[in-house]
Amino acid sequence: MGVENMALLFTPRTIDVEALGPYNPAIFNGEKFPGGFGATQVLWKDYWDLRARSVQMFEKNLYARGIIRRMLTNVINTGLDLEASPEEVILGKEEGSMDDWSEEVENRWRVWARSPGQCDAHRLRGFGRVQCQAWMEAMIGGDVLVALVHDRTTGLPRIKLIDGQSVQTPVILPRPGHRIEEGVELDAMGRQVAYWVVNSNGEHNRLPAWGEKSGRRLAWLVYGTEKRDHETRGTPILALVLQSINEIDRYRDSVQRKATINAMLAMFIQKDEERMGTRPIGGAAVRRSSMQTISQDDSVRTLNASSHVPGFVFDELNVGEKPIGFGNNGTDEKFGEFEESIVQGMAWHLEVPPEIMRLAFSSNYSASQAAINEFKMTLNRIRTDFGEQFCKPVYQEWLVAQALSGRIKDTGDLLAARRDPAMYDIFGAWLSSEWAGHIKPSTDLVKQAKGYEILIDMGAITRDLMSKEITGTKYSKNVKKLKKENAQLAEAREELAAPEREAQHQQAIDLVKAKPAEPKKEGGLKNVAT
Repeated sequence: MGVENMALLFTPRTIDVEALGPYNPAIFNGEKFPGGFGATQVLWKDYWDLRARSVQMFEKNLYARGIIRRMLTNVINTGLDLEASPEEVILGKEEGSMDDWSEEVENRWRVWARSPGQCDAHRLRGFGRVQCQAWMEAMIGGDVLVALVHDRTTGLPRIKLIDGQSVQTPVILPRPGHRIEEGVELDAMGRQVAYWVVNSNGEHNRLPAWGEKSGRRLAWLVYGTEKRDHETRGTPILALVLQSINEIDRYRDSVQRKATINAMLAMFIQKDEERMGTRPIGGAAVRRSSMQTISQDDSVRTLNASSHVPGFVFDELNVGEKPIGFGNNGTDEKFGEFEESIVQGMAWHLEVPPEIMRLAFSSNYSASQAAINEFKMTLNRIRTDFGEQFCKPVYQEWLVAQALSGRIKDTGDLLAARRDPAMYDIFGAWLSSEWAGHIKPSTDLVKQAKGYEILIDMGAITRDLMSKEITGTKYSKNVKKLKKENAQLAEAREELAAPEREAQHQQAIDLVKAKPAEPKKEGGLKNVAT
């Protein structure tokens, strides 16, 4: 190849734009063809209407009530339990040296959590029921305001829940550099510093998020579902399905009314010529009655009617009137399929398997286990989020109060770390905790246990994690309880076996005494006759 040919080979080639046809620059905006997406909407959330409609659906709509109850039962149930797990490495402790401390903290926490007079501001509920109420209010209203009232007698916090509907923007100017969005006061960096609550008199009270002098947590919002970062308030979990559940409930009512009307209106009697009525059905009526109707021209017409068991029959119709009867089918055959498709869509939105949402289990083991495993991932995410939002701040203030009062010993530099922002790692290591909920039982526990046994033998999982995933318990506590129970069981068996052994021993003695004595052999050699 010559030099000229090489030059031609590497020379950029250009094509005239006009040769390609008219130039039409396109902008990608998500549409596959013009107008395919539809009108673009810039959304603004009306939190007031969303909350009001969500509350209305919860009170009147069976699907809405079922959704809230399903989520509440599966996520919170009787309440998330504390598992104190301080980071021993960060605190400079030996591994396992804080097990007794963790157990003492958990025991003290359990006593406080089960005392309605200590943990609830209204002295009515334990911590488990407070969790249920907080999560339910957050799901229905989008968020709930949690306030801590510190008891001067015990020094421990009490929990007060405030409906998110009561957090409203006042008609006043905020502090310099602050702004108020939907009743939440934000500082220049966008942090929530206070909440404006409307009382029964219509007045606004400012509730600070942190104590100005003590620096302790006083109030915060708990959200029922995820929200975007710039949003201050939460959206009800039913917001996206409000219209769907409202319409499907109306459809159910209409189907039920149709069945009722078809059962009540048995037939009409049609007359083809003008003659006296023979009352073919009314003669055998159980009860006669009349019904007056008013037409558009204000004329009043009386219809004779007969009440039968189980139907209702009109005896007389005017000549020339032809009634249009109802169908003889009492229900809509397609309603079940339609309802199932709507519920399927709602289950997809809520990340709840349709079987669990409808409480209808008809799949095989593999399908059921797959649904449970998928739902467990959702439950773990929601429980972790709720534990971080609600439980952990309460636990933090409770632990600090216990350390200040001296009820919990060996807290070391916990209080010093709380006051010094530079010791955030030490403070966080003391507060490290997990919040475990109720575990959904396996459809085949034997298969699951064998699988975990293989993983333990391979070293792919720990017994502690296995205990959490299968039973929701702590392995170290299980071992301690089993040790105590085994000792008690051995002692009980020993006491139960003692009378039996004594009876066997006595029986052996009696047998020996009852056995006849064998004749004694004479000594010396016998004479043998030859």
